[in-house]
Amino acid sequence: MPMNIGWRIGAGAAIVAAFVPMAQAQDYPNKPVRLVVGFGAGGTMDVYARMLAKNVQERSKIAMIIDNRPGAGGMLAASQVQQSPADGYTILHIAPSTISKVMLKDPPFDVYKAMQPIAPFWLGPFVFATSVSTPVSTAKEFVELAKANPGKFNYGATNAVHALPMIAFMSIAGIKMQQVEYKLSPQMNQALATNEIQASFGTLQSVQPQLSGGKLKVLMVTGNQRLAALPNVPTTTESGFPNLQPHVIGAILSPLGMPAPVASKLSAAIRDAVSSPEVEKLLVGNGGKPLAVSNDEFARLLQDEEAMWASLAKIAGFKPQ
Repeated sequence: MPMNIGWRIGAGAAIVAAFVPMAQAQDYPNKPVRLVVGFGAGGTMDVYARMLAKNVQERSKIAMIIDNRPGAGGMLAASQVQQSPADGYTILHIAPSTISKVMLKDPPFDVYKAMQPIAPFWLGPFVFATSVSTPVSTAKEFVELAKANPGKFNYGATNAVHALPMIAFMSIAGIKMQQVEYKLSPQMNQALATNEIQASFGTLQSVQPQLSGGKLKVLMVTGNQRLAALPNVPTTTESGFPNLQPHVIGAILSPLGMPAPVASKLSAAIRDAVSSPEVEKLLVGNGGKPLAVSNDEFARLLQDEEAMWASLAKIAGFKPQ
């Protein structure tokens, strides 16, 4: 083949290759995007994901369907999405990802290295809740009651995200309670409302049904700032537990290698939905806040979250397993 003909063919191929990502972005999406949630229906992750999907579709005309894949504290869903095609049609809503580094000696993978961040979503603290039938009105009184009834109190957990804050709290407060495991947060909170268990750490959204129904009460919220939704409830710092600061960061991730134009289009749609008044109202009303931050700020928040979980594990005396 003459050299000039080969050059022309090579140049033509390069031009075609350059237009492929652009064409992908123009055609994307031509079917619904599957938003995988690593937890069951009705929990915080599911409720937030459905609100996000609704606003993405309304504001950017990108249809999203929710696919609940509970198991292994969200890692089952993460593994499935990580192995999916990086075409923009399978994405993940996860929180928190950094706890796996603290809980496991050899985690299957580092979620934020093995996957591609598309957009930060939300940040939220935890609430410490008990039944209204528990004769206390403060966290300090709860500790005194638990000390007076050794071995009689139970706490609920669906995964390490609930368990580790409670183990750290018991270590700091000098109390002992037995752990009762549940598959889903609604089951755990119903058990809390009926006094089958006496305490739990969870998100405000997850306890809202029983709280609104007058069956639960929140004794403190984690962090240094009171929640707008619970202005009369003191923080863990105010309650005498300044080292107890668990929080959750929610984000949208995809498999590595998504074409940049597709990732950019999807990221813009999600970020726009996160900043919408409807999503902000849902998050703030449930104790969270939208994360409309840059990628650099998001990376810093993830580092802070990882350090927080490591600190709680140290306080709790927990060793990776």
